[in-house]
Amino acid sequence: MKVVNLKATRREKTGKGVARKLRREGLLPAVIYGGGRPEATHIAIPAGEVKRIKHHHGLIKLDLEGEERICILKDIQYNWLGDVPIHVDFQEVKFGETITTVVELEFVGTPVGVSEEGGVLEIMKREVEIETLPRAIPEKIVVDISNLHAGDALHVGELPVPEGVKIVDNPEETVVVVTEPEEATAETSEEASEE
Repeated sequence: MKVVNLKATRREKTGKGVARKLRREGLLPAVIYGGGRPEATHIAIPAGEVKRIKHHHGLIKLDLEGEERICILKDIQYNWLGDVPIHVDFQEVKFGETITTVVELEFVGTPVGVSEEGGVLEIMKREVEIETLPRAIPEKIVVDISNLHAGDALHVGELPVPEGVKIVDNPEETVVVVTEPEEATAETSEEASEE
């Protein structure tokens, strides 16, 4: 599992004015909560670092002015246009305690239903919520979809799960589907209308 290192500084003041000033200085307001601490820790991180961590689902080692805090990225809030990050939430983890986080799904292979049967692959879900110990967080879950035929669907309950990981999402939820070719769909509807 890849651990990302990130430098952060404490901030004592909070509020809109302070947040605006930080952003003008190239910093983003952020908060660390959890880890058995009674109060959240308000911090600032370099704004450019958000690009590096926004798709990282593993552990983040925060260097908080010499103090090491192990966290996961919990949320990034964006401006009203949805393109500029304005705040980041981190959750501190304890290594002996189970945590809930999100992990990306990586699809490999070309479904038989697409390459040989003329179907179309539709990806409905690109990540799943998992429960695991911090050291067992997978970087991604690799899903082989090459055996899917036209009309087949893959559900959350059928995903390969690494040892020590439990998927929290509904097992009946559809992850991918290979739709029937247009011709087959049209023929089926014609047959139904003839009857």
